[in-house]
Amino acid sequence: MRELGKRLQTIVDYVKPDQRVADVGCDHAYVSMELAEKKNCTVIAMDINEGPLSVAKENIYGQRLEKKIETRQSDGLKELAAGEADAIVIAGMGGHLIADILKDGAEKLRPGMQLVLSPHSDLRLVRYTLRKQSIFIDHETCLTDAGKWYFVLNCSVGLKLPGEVPDEEAKANMMYGTWLPAHPTQEFWDYLNWEAKGLEELVASLAKQKTPAARARRGSLEKQLQENLRLQETMGAFRKE
Repeated sequence: MRELGKRLQTIVDYVKPDQRVADVGCDHAYVSMELAEKKNCTVIAMDINEGPLSVAKENIYGQRLEKKIETRQSDGLKELAAGEADAIVIAGMGGHLIADILKDGAEKLRPGMQLVLSPHSDLRLVRYTLRKQSIFIDHETCLTDAGKWYFVLNCSVGLKLPGEVPDEEAKANMMYGTWLPAHPTQEFWDYLNWEAKGLEELVASLAKQKTPAARARRGSLEKQLQENLRLQETMGAFRKE
């Protein structure tokens, strides 16, 4: 039995059934196999590294899923042909890399295509990149898995061409998005509380440093802390006694 964990299971749950899916950064292909078995998807399991891809092949053949899952060595979306997938999953990597993959592979995206993303870092950059490329976050989940916080974004490609979205519009709501503040959960409240404590410690530490870089960093973190606390205030109903 495969134990996906909450993060990978959330990714699988978001993907619509009966689709052609490109699983970018597939690692050992656990998500690919689950999509093939439980969602009746055909999958192209893609990874830049030969080592994980070899393990993925073994796992796929071990489950006799080779007719539903193809493995392909690829740097991002470079080896995916336009029109070859209905949905794209990108998870298990930093937000900078996800943003680069989406920008470099923009010609592989088409209106209505589903994207399921789970960046390990730089979520603000991912949100900015999505908006610039007219990709909309339809639903977002905040969760903990194995003691770490994760976000999973269920997105759809819009009609505008990349670059048509003004920069000011793309920068709006970069920090926390619009879905979770409008649809608050206990998990999101807990994340904000955890983040605020970390930000307060960083601000206090930077206050002891007198360099221009430290002052600039402190100012940025203070703005983030203010936005965090503002959100917590609006979500007071989730406050634990």
